[in-house]
Amino acid sequence: MKSEEELVEEALNGNHASFELLLRPYRQGLLNMAVRMTGNTEDAKEICQAAITKVYKYLKNFRKGQSFRNWLLKILVNSSYDLLRQKKRATEIIESQKNADQVRGSAVEEKFLQSEIREKIQVCLQDLTPKEKSAFLLRDQEGYSIQETSEVLGCSPGSVRVHLSRARKKIRRRFQKIYENKEARA
Repeated sequence: MKSEEELVEEALNGNHASFELLLRPYRQGLLNMAVRMTGNTEDAKEICQAAITKVYKYLKNFRKGQSFRNWLLKILVNSSYDLLRQKKRATEIIESQKNADQVRGSAVEEKFLQSEIREKIQVCLQDLTPKEKSAFLLRDQEGYSIQETSEVLGCSPGSVRVHLSRARKKIRRRFQKIYENKEARA
């Protein structure tokens, strides 16, 4: 079995099979992370495709000795940010519609209240900024250390702790609101 460094070198020399072998162990993890970032499989696939294209394009910038997995995740997270920025306006319109539906006691709220914990977390993630969401997913969902998370996100460990703290507080608040609403209806 070839090392990542050998596969990178071969891929840089135009060997597409080596590039495919280099990415193979990470593909499912990338898709899972992208789904959690976006809450949408189609957007996640789009993000993964964009990330893989960027990896291929910028592979020459990969530094030997650097963690390929972390470098790859950093590109994926940045691709997620790009897509989220592009869709921000559409998301704001959708969210305002959801909020209007919730005020009217619509079926959207009923479905939300009856959903599973994972779906509730996914909804709660939508309240987070991209940095908070990334820090939360990497640290609490993927099990990355603070240091690894800071490397992927390109910020200090202190910043990661701040983003994590904010994310956890927002999620906790959102869950409390959900359960308060549920108890009030019972």
